[in-house]
Amino acid sequence: MQPHTHRTAHGAARIQALTDTATELFLERGYEGVSIDELIGRVGGSRRNVYGRFGGKQGLFIEVVTRLCDEQAQPLRDLDIGEGEIGPALTMFGERVLEIVLQPRTLALHRLMIAEGQRFPELAQAILRSGHEAGTAILAEWLRGRPGLRHGLSPEMLAEQFVTLLTAGPQLRALTGHNAPPCPAERAHRVRETVSTFLHGALPGDNTQDA
Repeated sequence: MQPHTHRTAHGAARIQALTDTATELFLERGYEGVSIDELIGRVGGSRRNVYGRFGGKQGLFIEVVTRLCDEQAQPLRDLDIGEGEIGPALTMFGERVLEIVLQPRTLALHRLMIAEGQRFPELAQAILRSGHEAGTAILAEWLRGRPGLRHGLSPEMLAEQFVTLLTAGPQLRALTGHNAPPCPAERAHRVRETVSTFLHGALPGDNTQDA
């Protein structure tokens, strides 16, 4: 390996180590709890290199959150709801979405959004788009092509209602530390109840007429 190539590879590895370390610290401590000097002390390098690459701590934070958004969105992009019956398909979708939403790293990213949203409103919107809005968009597109749904219902509204009904309570309780995230059996039960309520409503009998 030529000296220049070696230096370039070494520098890239150090930037990667810096970004990885910054990611964990930002998730754990928030923006104010992390300093460039501490990061350099952990992974090496210089302030000049960090500022040259990221423009400072704010640029590094933007880079970290952008990466985390991509990381959060990828499992949703990979979701394939399939063409089966609507009940089993919604159950599969719901189980995967609830699992993603309640992962410790996803929860940490949303805590970061809550804490730093006013300082970085565009990043807060990016987190929302890569998570909740990505999931609802995938479901809305799937619902759009489903036969048997009541005429005049908006696929976007239906998807929003399903995802919110499924995730809002468990996510809020986990974010606030009210209780531990539900175990797999509890998640499966919540998904079944959500799918049942979504498809059949809460009232017995024929609920197709407006209340």
